[in-house]
Amino acid sequence: MRYKIGAQIGMGGMGTVYKAYDTQLKRNVAVKRLLSTDEASAEDVEAAAETLIKEAHTLSSLNHPNIVTVHDVGRDEKGGFVVMELLRGATLGATVEQGILMQEDFVELVTQTMDALKSAHAEHIMHRDLKPANFMVIWQASGKFQSKILDFGLAKFSATPSLQTISQDNSVLGSIDFMAPEQIERLELDERTDLYSLGCVYYYTLTGIYPFRGKSLAQVMNSHLEHRVNPLEDLRPDLAPSICQWVMWMINRDMDMRPADAAKAMEYFPAKPEAALDHKIKQKLKLKTSPRSLTDRTPIGL
Repeated sequence: MRYKIGAQIGMGGMGTVYKAYDTQLKRNVAVKRLLSTDEASAEDVEAAAETLIKEAHTLSSLNHPNIVTVHDVGRDEKGGFVVMELLRGATLGATVEQGILMQEDFVELVTQTMDALKSAHAEHIMHRDLKPANFMVIWQASGKFQSKILDFGLAKFSATPSLQTISQDNSVLGSIDFMAPEQIERLELDERTDLYSLGCVYYYTLTGIYPFRGKSLAQVMNSHLEHRVNPLEDLRPDLAPSICQWVMWMINRDMDMRPADAAKAMEYFPAKPEAALDHKIKQKLKLKTSPRSLTDRTPIGL
């Protein structure tokens, strides 16, 4: 086989990822599977392979520096697989666990991730499962960082609104902490659904907490549906108010009150924000973690 499979480096609801070695091109890669013959029937493995190949086609159509690159797709005796670039970094979730983002880093993160989403939306592709685990942060030799969006496993081509994907057991697929109300309600989705989820991710990077919380799945769902969220300005008085207001715009309960798409959102993003109203960070922040520059962190490699 061309790819020598190594250690498992990731696992989630949309598949398992392994570190591998490409014997033809002499490079390390990442190989993703949804199901193998070790885990399921031949019929289920075949269905998973078809899903994975569709995901690969989606990703390969998005040639963008802030979206993970697909190198190859295929099948073997264990099922279907996708070969992607091996990213040496940390998930956005792991990055935030080391410290919430400072304003300068947040502006750069938004610039990169929103440009990637603009590219996807221009092709009528919605991700539909944006969450911190689906973003990688890679530190460059220059000291700068690069972000990449992963896992378009729930992505769907649609020039018109589409319904939320439902699993075989009639449950809604996605990550509840970052799921838009219309996904929970199984209504028609469009680009504004991704913006809501991404807004929740941004809120998390700036606070270290989920914007919509609860002690159970039902409570979290109700928080989304009833829009129970603390204004970002209350938690981060050290940030420019326009930054906080922009993030809250993204997570508006009403789809019509959000930006129409990623391009429209970036038209109003304060790339050069005004000064914060209150610089007394240590006295004012009511968070478990403190802002920390990304360049001061120890890069997490593979």
